[in-house]
Amino acid sequence: MLDRRHFIAAGSASLLALSAGWSRAERRTLGRLRERLKITAIESHEIYLPYHEFNARNLWRYHGGRIRARTIHVVKTNIGLTGFGENWGTNSLKAEELAAYIGTSPFDWINDTRLLQLNIAIYDLMGKALDVPAWKLIGPQVRDRVPVSAWTVSLPPAAMALEVKQAERLGYRWLKYHVDQVQNVEDQVAAMEQVASDGFQLHLDLNMNSPYEQIGELLGRLDKRTIVGRLEDPITATDPAMWRRLQDELETPIVAHHGPRDFIQLGVCDGYMAGHSPIGQAVRTAAIAEAAELPIMLQQCGGQLNQAFLAHEAAVFPAATMDHVNLAHLWREDITDRVLAIEDGTIAVPDGPGLGINVDLRKLEHHAQTAAPEYEPFLVRIRYQQGPTIYCRHDANQSGHTDDLRFLARLLGEPIPGPAPRYDNAVSSSFLDAADGEEFEKYWAATEKRKYVLA
Repeated sequence: MLDRRHFIAAGSASLLALSAGWSRAERRTLGRLRERLKITAIESHEIYLPYHEFNARNLWRYHGGRIRARTIHVVKTNIGLTGFGENWGTNSLKAEELAAYIGTSPFDWINDTRLLQLNIAIYDLMGKALDVPAWKLIGPQVRDRVPVSAWTVSLPPAAMALEVKQAERLGYRWLKYHVDQVQNVEDQVAAMEQVASDGFQLHLDLNMNSPYEQIGELLGRLDKRTIVGRLEDPITATDPAMWRRLQDELETPIVAHHGPRDFIQLGVCDGYMAGHSPIGQAVRTAAIAEAAELPIMLQQCGGQLNQAFLAHEAAVFPAATMDHVNLAHLWREDITDRVLAIEDGTIAVPDGPGLGINVDLRKLEHHAQTAAPEYEPFLVRIRYQQGPTIYCRHDANQSGHTDDLRFLARLLGEPIPGPAPRYDNAVSSSFLDAADGEEFEKYWAATEKRKYVLA
């Protein structure tokens, strides 16, 4: 293979780079495939697979259909080969985006920088055409097992303890979640620390919305908790000097996700996340990180197809040593012919061809007929120890409201009652529904025409 850094610096996605080091016969085969193999159709199927029972309702209430839904993309060709890809959430591909691929060769899209969900299917297709695992189309393999992390949403401390137990039961050694302003992160961490096995670690995403002056003391306290293994986006990205200050003050590694890639070269973070990156962008990030000797992680939320592609990428990126985030564990079943087993926090890189796993078309057809779950009325009750109790409605299925529970300004609007929003307020929140009787009925009626009401 060509040196990857020079390959990326040139911005090339050519077959020459792919076939460097191949025999003359292999190059001829590749050339014939490129001329002969054409994409003829792309089908997309939205599916709603069942969650595990223990947290299904909480996941649905917190984020709505976005994290329950997945879209499976079936890329067909003129010679009968089929590639499978997927994205987290409902289908967002536009007709003009799909049209760009029809009639082209899959090999025209090596290192594509546009659509991750189709990258997955196209690399699956190319691997099947060449009878090689997908990683061979990205670069030389440096590892055959890839570390992975579980993921969840922010919930009351007791529920977070259950999340740790479930993650460990499935074989994970890491759990990531976004902290939010309706729970106290220190209470959550304490509850999880009580039930976690030695060595189990938390990856806390702090949403990159706090200035150092507001959150610095909290970060210092979290730094002393042995279970806290990473702090993602701990402060705003406007001042790299403050990130460097955090590096000096904290022992816990800080990870940049929404910060610019310049952070890698500036050395103001201890790791970098390539989140939902198309393959061409991920390759570039990996090359920059390798040159800077900085570890990276991938975050590509989805099911088994998505996780398999993530494993192929991480198999060839030397810098990809951190625990990569995927949501494949959220669903209790999948539409693939097998599930990648988690052993001591790692998965094996599938050995191909293509992704190394396939879609069971009967399962896909069955789940494509399943309707999206309907909204069921519930309330969010926010209780401050020395402040108000607030009741409000929350429907994450409404456009633009998926992440409202992370931020009180989104959930309640302005002005915000009670203390100024922080991640360490003395607050705890829970969900109420019809099973809670008079309390629910009273405040459900009271919030019919108001953003929130106070007890």
